Amino acid sequence: MKDLAHGLCNIEFKDSILTLEVTGPFNEQHVQNLQCQLQKALLNVDSPWGQLTLLHQDCIFTPQAEQEMYHTVKLRKQRGICAIAVVFVNKVRTMIIERQLTRIYQQFDIDHAYFIDADTAAVWIKEQLAMQQAN
Repeated sequence: MKDLAHGLCNIEFKDSILTLEVTGPFNEQHVQNLQCQLQKALLNVDSPWGQLTLLHQDCIFTPQAEQEMYHTVKLRKQRGICAIAVVFVNKVRTMIIERQLTRIYQQFDIDHAYFIDADTAAVWIKEQLAMQQAN
């Protein structure tokens, strides 16, 4: 029997920023579904871009989902991502989630930061994009 995907996500790409709004928790199937959606959203992207991630509720990854995330983030790195801003929307900020994401982002040398408000995160991601485009 195939596992059903846990978690929800909404993806929008505008002005070199991919906004990824997600609700966890996440299992392997959910991460695979996310990867398919990201491939479609990034199909015609050919310049540096940033990601604004809005995390709702408990966004912890199962061990299998965390491993699958490495493939998903590798795809994003290959497609030109330069930075990721992660927002804990409901202020449900846990060290477990931060540790999971930090391990993955560091593996691919992606600048990242954590926030509790989307406006501050959006400013940071735009600054990162501006620095990348200036280089």
